[in-house]
This record gives sequence, C-alpha cells and structure tokens, in this order.
Amino acid sequence: MNSELLISALIFVGTYLAILTNKVERSLAAVTGAAFMVGAGLVFGFYNEREVITEAIDWNTIALLFGMMIVVGILKDTGLFETLAVWAAKLSRGDYFYMMLLFGILAALMSTTIDNVTTILLVAPISMSISSVLGIDPKPILLTQGLFANIGGVATLIGDPPNIMISTAGGFSYLDYIYNLAPTVIICTSVTAIVFRLIFSEKTRRENKEMNREALDNILESRPSKEISDWSLLGKSLATLVFIIVLFTLQSVLSITPATVALAGAALILMLSQPDMSEILERVEWRTLLFFAGLFVVVHGVGNTALLTKAAQGVLRLTRGNLLLSALSILFLSAIGSGLVDNIPLTAVMLPIIGTLSANLPGESNILWWALAFGTGFGGNATYIGSPANEMIVSLSEDHHEPITMKYWLKYSTVITLITTLIAGAVIAIQIVSPLNLPFLPN
Repeated sequence: MNSELLISALIFVGTYLAILTNKVERSLAAVTGAAFMVGAGLVFGFYNEREVITEAIDWNTIALLFGMMIVVGILKDTGLFETLAVWAAKLSRGDYFYMMLLFGILAALMSTTIDNVTTILLVAPISMSISSVLGIDPKPILLTQGLFANIGGVATLIGDPPNIMISTAGGFSYLDYIYNLAPTVIICTSVTAIVFRLIFSEKTRRENKEMNREALDNILESRPSKEISDWSLLGKSLATLVFIIVLFTLQSVLSITPATVALAGAALILMLSQPDMSEILERVEWRTLLFFAGLFVVVHGVGNTALLTKAAQGVLRLTRGNLLLSALSILFLSAIGSGLVDNIPLTAVMLPIIGTLSANLPGESNILWWALAFGTGFGGNATYIGSPANEMIVSLSEDHHEPITMKYWLKYSTVITLITTLIAGAVIAIQIVSPLNLPFLPN
C-alpha cells in the first residue's frame, strides 16, 4: 500500500469513527476530516484546493437541501403540520393502534415531499403533545413515525438524503424514483402496517383502557382547521409546493437539475411571502449542509487514491461479475452498513463503488443504484443511529420519562428492517431474472 493510499485511508476511518461514536459533533467531524484530507493531499500530491470546489462537493445535493429547507421553514409558520396531526388524532377515533398507524402514514407521506428528517422535526413534537394530553405512551407512536418516515422517504428523490446523493451520481430524475422505487415502498409500508398490528395488539388494548376519554372527546370535537395560523401564507406555500412538484415531474423534459427546482421554489415562496430573511436563514440546518460538504471532500480524497476503486474490484471478484449477485450484495451490505453506521456517510462511500460496478457489469446496471437506495433507506431503520431521522426521534423521546433506548428500538425495528429488505431483494431478483420489463419493478 503506497503512502497516499494509507494516509487517506487513515483519515477516512478516523472521520467515520468520529461520526459513528458521536464523540465529536458530526458536522465538525466531517469538516475536520475534510481539512486533514485536503492537507494530506497537498503534501502527497493526490488532492488540490481547486478540486474541493469544482469536483469534490456535490453542489446539486447542497443546493437541493438548502432550497427545500427554505420552503419548509416558511411552510412551518402556516400551522399546516399541526392541522394534519390533529386530523390524524381525530380520524383514529380514540383507537391507539389507528392513531399510531395514522401518524406513521402521515410521516411516510410527508417524507415523499420533504425530507424525512424535517418531517420528524415537524410532526413528532405534535404527536408527543397529543399523547401527553391523552395520557398514552408516545414511544410506539414515535417509533412508528421514524420507521415509516424512512420507508416512505425511499419513494422519491427528495424524501431521503441518500436518494438525493444517488440522483446526482446516477443522473436520475424525480420520475425515475417514482417509477422504480415507489411501488415497492407501497408494498413495504402495507406489510409494515400489518406486522405492527400483530406486534402492538396487546399494547393497543392496554392503552385504549388507560386513555383519557375526556381529553379525547375534546380532540374529537375540535376543528383541525383552527390550527391554521395564516391562511394567506398557507395558500402561497401550497402553491409553491405544487410548483416544485410539477417542475420535478417535468425535470427531464426541461433538462433542469433537482437543485434548480428547489432553488426556484425557494425564490418563489420568498417573493410571495416576503418573510424576515434573518429569521428564515436561522431555520436552515447549516450544520447538515456542512456535514454533507465535509463528507464529500473526504470521500473524494479517498477516491483519488484508488481505494474505493479497489473495493469495487473486490466486489466484482466476489460476485464473478454477476449482476444479480452484485445487486443483492449491494442491497444487503448497504442495509447492514446503514444500521451500523449511518446511511448518509455509507452512501457517500458507496457512490463511487457503484459507479465503477455499473461501468463493468453487463445488462441494466441502473438496478445497482436502486439496490443502494433500498438498502440505505430500509437498512437505516435497523438501529436508531441508522439515519438522522431516527436519531431525531430518540432525541425527542428524551423529553418523556421513559425515552426510547437502543434495546427498545431493536425489539421492533429488526423484524421490519429484515422484512422490507427481503421484499426489496425479491423485487430486484425478479426484475433481473425475468424476461419481462414489468412497470412495477425497478430497472
């Protein structure tokens, strides 16, 4: 192993260990790792400052996230999310399981339009408040929201941060995700609901008996629309969301990038609403953007030393160049890896590996990218460190006297992760071995 490959590998491993152990705040760990990687690259000749701006950082991902953060930051002031949460509570009619399921479905649906981390930030605190009023245990409701948000986020380009990264690397459009991933996500969501019905049957009976019926009657008699704080702003925000979704749908026809769509949407809603810019900019998750930027720089440096190329060549040797084995290997390895680390940094590592594999495998190798999307999305549910949405759920649960522990998370998430990943594996296998190009299978 030559010196530049060794030093880049050490910096890479050190950065990921810092992120994994949470000893250092993740954005700080990524930016520090990036600084060391560029410094080492200048010394050993495998990196330069120009590459950081022109090649390493995926500005499409950064700009897409920034634009959607602006849109959601303004939409948050309308009261829409509070209205949806109250509506879910009313629709359940006091049944604990249906309340849990409806909050989960709400999180899954929202995660198809805004990213799953933001979804949790908006919906989970409201569901905790409703749980407190009704005197019921919020942990299963929070857990359901986290798992469903991750599953639902797989369906669209903007639903899950790994999908945003994959879209840039693979050159996929918004409709590519809908066509190739959404049908499987619908199946997995339905199966997860059935499994939860079985798992939480006894819990549902207990909570229904202990529920504060007087408080429930007040919720049932309330009007969700009362939660809307600014109807004018709501109209402008929803119009902007429709504008964004239409542009995403026409993205390939208009030859525009997802980042352009998000930034155009952000510009539109800013012009329509004329908000306090300093307040809106404070709502942007700058730490998240720094984390992505730093991570891109670290991974690009490792790529410059051919370490990731060697890893891809190793996968090719193990799978003997077989597309099915390669796709299933990527699916299950990324699912396991996402549970152990975090699906965002894992995706960053896998992108150049998938790129190399796609160029060297026969057949419709786009399915390798979909295998990665399924693996990182579904595998991120395995543990509460598997995705930022999960980490947010656990952090919010700490306001409860019995917060969600890793043991509690694993008790329910393991079976869901296994089932959804197996379903994705079966869909991928059928598509590769089947002579038919069925519209509900990824290709």
